[in-house]
Amino acid sequence: MKSLFTRIRTAFSAAREALAVRAEVKDGPTAAAGWESLTRAGGGPADRPWAELQQEFSDVLEAWRLNGWVRQVVRLITAYTVGDGLKLSSSVPEVNDFLQQFWQHPENRLDRRLPAWCDELSRAGELFPILFTNKIDGMSQVRLVPASCIRQVETDPQDYEKELAYIESVPGQLEGKRWASRRTARPFARRADGRSRRPEPMMLHYTINQVVGASRGESDLTPLLPWAQRYTAWLKERVRFNRIRNTMALLWVQLKDGSQVESKRAQYRADPPGEGSIFVTGPDEEIKVPDANIRGWDASPDGKALRLAMATASNLSLVHFGEGDTANRSTTVSMDDRTFRFYRQRQQEFGAMLVDLCSWAFRRRQQVVSGQPLPPELPDLGIVAEFADISRSDNKELAEAARALVSALAQLKESLDLGAKFDEVALRLAFKFAGELLPEAEILAILQGTREQGTPGGGAGEQQGRGAG
Repeated sequence: MKSLFTRIRTAFSAAREALAVRAEVKDGPTAAAGWESLTRAGGGPADRPWAELQQEFSDVLEAWRLNGWVRQVVRLITAYTVGDGLKLSSSVPEVNDFLQQFWQHPENRLDRRLPAWCDELSRAGELFPILFTNKIDGMSQVRLVPASCIRQVETDPQDYEKELAYIESVPGQLEGKRWASRRTARPFARRADGRSRRPEPMMLHYTINQVVGASRGESDLTPLLPWAQRYTAWLKERVRFNRIRNTMALLWVQLKDGSQVESKRAQYRADPPGEGSIFVTGPDEEIKVPDANIRGWDASPDGKALRLAMATASNLSLVHFGEGDTANRSTTVSMDDRTFRFYRQRQQEFGAMLVDLCSWAFRRRQQVVSGQPLPPELPDLGIVAEFADISRSDNKELAEAARALVSALAQLKESLDLGAKFDEVALRLAFKFAGELLPEAEILAILQGTREQGTPGGGAGEQQGRGAG
């Protein structure tokens, strides 16, 4: 049980933090400069105050729910990142078997969770998954805490990149809920009576768009929101503008027969042709009304400028939003290359997150099975993430380029009688033209296997013969 002094100190610290957040919201960031260390959402010098970050989370989520442009941006990122599925595998048989069990576990079913995770990553700029590990079989269950609920990332005072814990805001609690990080989670152990103790849940933290000096990530939608709000306001004004013009429209009907005026007025009142005012007069009566013509100049350039700003902020083109009246095939291909490079980068980032998540799930299982803490240096588990191609249209061109290059390299080696060193260079160039960058270890393994099989042009016997000569 906590002592009275400890409880008072904790309550006082929480109250100071709440007052600092309230002062910052009311008077701005500069008014609460003295409380900056208490209200910052992360441990880095470039991290923003929690009140400011929370407001951004709220604005982004509301825009995603209501704005079609914003949702389309997130939808495209998810579609190109995980739309066709992905696969995690390992060269270690034991690890590969665990991956299948962990991936398809009824409490995980990661295939169904990945689109929502990718959406959250684009909206919030960070993910906070938690591993709940079973003390019997060591299998972990994954759950995600929204980034908008993590009010603070506790870090080492000497190194903001060493994250120690995460504080989740809980309604009705000043202290919040504290989640241990990969560095501080209590390891699996056995009690003195021989009974096993459940491993402490471990929270992981993955970020994108992270600036130097910050421990929190940045949303993909942050540069898009101001322009989306301006475009929405502009569009509403245009609709309201035309609405007023139609309402103020006047209709003046002058009849030659004055006896028909009242009946004609009654007819228009019963079935008006529009929302504007209608005046019916006889031949000896004339009415003068102010000019109600609201001149509406062509505003299409303004709307297009706003749409271009939104497209640029989201790293897309207007073609991706269904507006292709000013584009042709050549411009579309040129724009797609820039966008697809961004999607490939996001695939690599998302794949690295999943590899790290599965690696920790496997290590915690090994810890439960062995009953020993994890060693300081963990072995390479050989886990890789495989994604579908972003664009399949250039596969044929890559294949033809690689084929032509391999043929030219083979002729060059045969005509100049080049040695084994040329094989290594040629193999790198062939995979580069095919669009695949293999690690150095895989290239050397391919060459070694080819030489052991005695393939012409690179066998071990040929190398020995050249050395003896």
